[in-house]
Amino acid sequence: MLQSSEIPLGEGWAELVRLWAAFEEKEEFKERRKLSAKDRPECIADWVQRARSPTWRPVIANVAAFGKVFHAWWVSLQPKWRVSGKGAILTEDVEGDWEELRRPGLNGLLSALAGLFYWGRIAQRNAKQRKAWAVDVEDFTLVLRHLLG
Repeated sequence: MLQSSEIPLGEGWAELVRLWAAFEEKEEFKERRKLSAKDRPECIADWVQRARSPTWRPVIANVAAFGKVFHAWWVSLQPKWRVSGKGAILTEDVEGDWEELRRPGLNGLLSALAGLFYWGRIAQRNAKQRKAWAVDVEDFTLVLRHLLG
């Protein structure tokens, strides 16, 4: 599911998927706690309702709106010490407890990865959206490196 033969997502995406797989293996694929569903993109719930079908693809009419919703959800999942008073992720601030994001299993980081995949598929057609998507790919990669470290 996390690969797109019709629209290549690049090496950054491939690295993220490799790190996610290593994280799941390290955690023995066991769900500990679910990611918050509050404010998550609707298509994630649709995907879950479809038994996480690897072939299902949502129809996303507005890539910019979807990107904003996904990013806001990603920010809301972060430990408080990673988020500024203005609601931005403090990407340079990496010294802290990462346990808030240790969410392996079907209802864990896989859901965020699926949302990022859906966004990435449509963001590739728009330079501004591709750049915004790549920022979240890079941040997700950073999170996984810390969770694996």
